[in-house]
Amino acid sequence: MRPVILALTALLTSSFAQDAQRPAREARNSTPPTATLSGLVISDDRDETPVRHARVTCSAAELHGDLMTVTDDRGRFTFASLPAGRYTVFVRKDGWVPAFYGAKGPLRPGTPVQVADGQRATIIARLPRGAVVTGAVMDENGQPAINTIVRAMRVMMHNGERRLVTFGDGGVSDDRGIYRIFGLPAGEYVIGAAARPASTVPAGFDIRLTTDLDVNHARTAAPQVPPPPDRGVAFAATYFPGTPLAAQAGRVTLGAGEERDGIDFTLQLVATARVEGTVYSGEGAVPPGTAITLIASGQTTFPDVPSDGVRTTRVGADDSFGFSNVSPGQYTLLARTPGSQWASADILVDGDRVSGVSLSLQPGLTLSGSVSFAADRLRPPADLRTIRVTLRPVQAEGVVSIAPSEVSADATGRFVVTGITPGRYQLHATFPGAASNVTPAKARATGWVVRSAAIGAQDTLDAPVTLAAGQPLPPAAIVFTDRTASLGGTLKDTPDNRAENYTIILFPSDPSLWQPRSRRIDGVPVSRDGTFTFNNLMPGQYLLAAVDDVGPGEWFDPALLQRLAGSATRVALAERDQKTQDLVIRRN
Repeated sequence: MRPVILALTALLTSSFAQDAQRPAREARNSTPPTATLSGLVISDDRDETPVRHARVTCSAAELHGDLMTVTDDRGRFTFASLPAGRYTVFVRKDGWVPAFYGAKGPLRPGTPVQVADGQRATIIARLPRGAVVTGAVMDENGQPAINTIVRAMRVMMHNGERRLVTFGDGGVSDDRGIYRIFGLPAGEYVIGAAARPASTVPAGFDIRLTTDLDVNHARTAAPQVPPPPDRGVAFAATYFPGTPLAAQAGRVTLGAGEERDGIDFTLQLVATARVEGTVYSGEGAVPPGTAITLIASGQTTFPDVPSDGVRTTRVGADDSFGFSNVSPGQYTLLARTPGSQWASADILVDGDRVSGVSLSLQPGLTLSGSVSFAADRLRPPADLRTIRVTLRPVQAEGVVSIAPSEVSADATGRFVVTGITPGRYQLHATFPGAASNVTPAKARATGWVVRSAAIGAQDTLDAPVTLAAGQPLPPAAIVFTDRTASLGGTLKDTPDNRAENYTIILFPSDPSLWQPRSRRIDGVPVSRDGTFTFNNLMPGQYLLAAVDDVGPGEWFDPALLQRLAGSATRVALAERDQKTQDLVIRRN
């Protein structure tokens, strides 16, 4: 393997697209800005045709917000009156694959453009053509499955873990059962479909499948003959070529701009069941308003249809509860009272009625703590009641939990979180003007950040803490600081030549800190002038590596970090450090 691997600055998410719609705002610099960034958007193919009416977004730390414009009929765009800074350019158009300027391919990071005062920088941005997949979805009788959700998915790093991520636009079948998904990057996909819940079925009723036995029994004149057993059914999430398990799905490989048709498959009909049980309280009657939530595991839910995996009901007057029409899979039943009591049970549904489930309420856990400040330049907020504290579940895929409610600190910075269920958690806090758990590349160079959010001796921002039932929780302590460090440098491919089109990955030297979405792990693209910068870093021992051509977010992958660690450059950072560390690409 080459010792140089590339990582993506950011996954091209819908949130970025929303940012692109923001109106242009004035730069924060008080002096009149004089720089200009202009360019041309062309198709990323042999024709290299201008792409007109593409939306171009320009972002930098020197701006209050993002700037957006649209290319003209010749594919040209201009951002004028810019302050000097390091700019990222992002281009998108419906039906095409969104891309950063300088990206080596779809879903790859771009190259920031360093612009000085009075400079007129010119770039050429390439936009890949989107691929298309189309086909038909049928029901069990070979009839069109109308209004069915169809998704194109591929395995990607998401939130620091590998999972199926949805791509492309469109994807609802028409009256012929035909779907069309467009704007897909080249690559290998899983195509899946999920029928929309029948809006005409009243809550609490099962959907029944009428069989020949039902018809024959209805025709018979012998009332003493018992009817055939009821059969509840539902359409399961189905993956091409026709399996309810994503792991068994066929792969569809698409080239850039390719249109693939004939990806047809039939929805799988599965037997459903009723789940019912009783809630018990050792303190007497179950509190009125106790909610019961049925939550499907990560392996049971279909991507982008979250409502299909979560259902809620209330306990009845006799403390019982029930859910009808539950598809096969693994589930968690969670009971929560209006106070802080809870109960849970894991169940497996395989088509047969699940009854006699017992949920015994027990007191929720309580976490108490305080907020403090360690500052050199900034003053703490005058009103500490603006500080909001959140305990967020951090669970492995397929494990479920419900976060306790967000709370406010009091005037002295004290806070109490109640109603906590056992699980793994991270503690977070923020207030207007502060950032919490942000990656170094996206944090502002100035302002408040959370230095630590500890429960007992464990800083939960470095590694989640496990909270167990029946044990008192140690006190929590949250510290805000403005004493962050920064690290910058220049990348060269020879001692005298600056390199670009690379990404610098920063990660801790301690493998125990290689956690999903860790604030101590990040990647920033190298600018056209070969420079890179990390801001708002926590003190610690770090490693730096120059990488190319790897998937988005894979700098969180421990296997990749392990491969890079042996040849990476070591850097020690203390509070307030502003270090420079130049790198030279090492080649075999």
